[in-house]
Amino acid sequence: MKRILILLIYYSLIIQPTFKGHAFEHPPASKTTGAHSPHILKSESYSLNVRNIKVLKNQNRFLWMGTTMGVIRFDTSTQDKYEFFDNKNGLLSNGIFAIAMDEHQRPWVGTYGGGLSFHDGTQWVNINTPQGLCDSFVYDIKFSGNSTWIATWSGANLVRGDPFNRKSWKSFTLENTGGGLIDNWVYAIEIGKDGRVWFGTESGVSVFDGAGWKNWNHSHGMGASFEAVKQDNRHVVSSLQGTHHTDHNPGLPNIDRQGYRPNYVVSMFLDKSERLWIGTWGAGLSLLDTQRQQFRNFTMNDGLPGNYIFAIEEGPYGNLWIGSNGGMSRFDGNRFTNYSKINGLVSDFIFSLEFSGENFLWAGGHHGMNQFKLNAIDGHLEKIQ
Repeated sequence: MKRILILLIYYSLIIQPTFKGHAFEHPPASKTTGAHSPHILKSESYSLNVRNIKVLKNQNRFLWMGTTMGVIRFDTSTQDKYEFFDNKNGLLSNGIFAIAMDEHQRPWVGTYGGGLSFHDGTQWVNINTPQGLCDSFVYDIKFSGNSTWIATWSGANLVRGDPFNRKSWKSFTLENTGGGLIDNWVYAIEIGKDGRVWFGTESGVSVFDGAGWKNWNHSHGMGASFEAVKQDNRHVVSSLQGTHHTDHNPGLPNIDRQGYRPNYVVSMFLDKSERLWIGTWGAGLSLLDTQRQQFRNFTMNDGLPGNYIFAIEEGPYGNLWIGSNGGMSRFDGNRFTNYSKINGLVSDFIFSLEFSGENFLWAGGHHGMNQFKLNAIDGHLEKIQ
């Protein structure tokens, strides 16, 4: 069954045996495999006349969707009610690249050129560089206790206290950390149980323990070699041009037609075992053992559906779910089970993943998204018999 959300982007008309836990608590198999799922999946598909759904965030019965043309709040209980927010009704920019819920379950939104905004239940409240934000381009937001960490294109911010009090803000840049933050272009932030903060940037990964810094990039083993991916990466960037990385439809900067950027961290996820999974631009999926400080790289040769990794999430059954340029994948530590449009996805470019109550998985891509149901026995996606 297909449901269509008709978004009128003409502004004159306009006023996300039973087992739960880790599927692989031990290191992944020394040699992994991958296979395309042969099944058509049970799903609800939603078509949107916007370029892509960059981020999805669950909030009780609502699913918040960040798109390149604004924010949508979708009521999943009715499947037909939604609200649309853009620069005509509260936001300062239509390009949305981050959504996070604070302790009060208020949505915070990071925008492309419009700074940071949160919804107070009545209206959007905007925060920008005059308040202390490093840059008006915001790519990630993470909350930890009384701390808020923000990733921007001019460094990272830490906010403690009233965000409208300039004294609450602290900035971390390449310059003021002495190169500890490896690059000012920050795309992802993860916070460990030990309080360490991880930053994914255009030049690699940095970690801050509150006192000092350490960083890694391709020279330390992050990202597969060019030889390992060059055949599979042919023609991929030309497919992305016009769909994800253009001035009219902004995505990641400085891509041009470069198909291999092993230091470019597109996505990042710190799992329950404190392993850092790093999605690169064309160099596959990289795993950093944060205790041994060693890398393990995965590419299409190891079973991935694509080498451009846009989204990484851990599912309720402990498996890793991956969104790539070749579709979506479920990884159990031994095998990548891959899904594409053939299985019912609205797109082979999966930019965002989110899990919600009752074992639902939402996958956002180019021109729309899917809602899948996880089987309560094994955590696999339910299929059409």
